[in-house]
Amino acid sequence: MVAPSVLHLNPDKYDDPLAFNPWRWEGKELHAGSKTFMAFGGGVRLCVGADFAKLQMAIFIHHLISNYRWTVVKGGDIIRKPGLVFPNGLHVKITKKQELY
Repeated sequence: MVAPSVLHLNPDKYDDPLAFNPWRWEGKELHAGSKTFMAFGGGVRLCVGADFAKLQMAIFIHHLISNYRWTVVKGGDIIRKPGLVFPNGLHVKITKKQELY
């Protein structure tokens, strides 16, 4: 995972990287896949924490579906857009699964 702030603060690439110098990229080609400048939100580059957040959600969902069950109490009307939308909400009751021994 590339962290643009780490790259921008690399003393091997920039003299005095901690100094405020908005002209440090002046005269460099920045639109042809620069390896030393990454603008915020530059294309497919994501936040460094994005994969960590996905991992945390995967662990949470695994724990939820492995140890709990839910039943729909009310709502549940679905509108299919690019994602699912519940215009009237979706109320569920979550209960811990009974362990079988």
